[in-house]
Amino acid sequence: MSDLVTSEEEFDAITDKIPQRPVGIVEGTSYSLIILAALGFAAAVLYAAVSELLLQPAEYLCFNKCLDRIKDDPRVTVRLGEPVHAYGTESRNRAARQHVPHRFYDDSEGRQHMQLQFHLTGPRGRATVNADMYMEDGEWKHNFLYLDVHEPQRQQVVLIRPEPVYQTAP
Repeated sequence: MSDLVTSEEEFDAITDKIPQRPVGIVEGTSYSLIILAALGFAAAVLYAAVSELLLQPAEYLCFNKCLDRIKDDPRVTVRLGEPVHAYGTESRNRAARQHVPHRFYDDSEGRQHMQLQFHLTGPRGRATVNADMYMEDGEWKHNFLYLDVHEPQRQQVVLIRPEPVYQTAP
């Protein structure tokens, strides 16, 4: 019975005779590069997801700050009614409505400003909001904020007036 070899022993006997091929430098490096590229891609996807879902862009921070100020003002609720809905661009396209038109610029003192324009609708009317905000001490502050009311009666409501610029005499 010693002549009988089980199939497992026969398989081990065959595979033990195959010499192992050494991994070359190029092959090892290529595997490392593929792994690094995959990790880099995964990091980029993770960063995009986190920045899109958790971190708000500056234009949305300013938009929300303006909207809170507008909703707290009784002059707006008298003219437009409650609730007031805000959106970026007048369009049937949902993505266009969610985009808030804005532009950044720097003033003569080197402060960063952002101008916003968005639309409001309420049960009694609609309006266009124009705002200018500036960055000071890491916080966005209002320079001006006004509404151009289109309905029911055309008028302009100034919520925050721009500060006058005083120039010193030379």
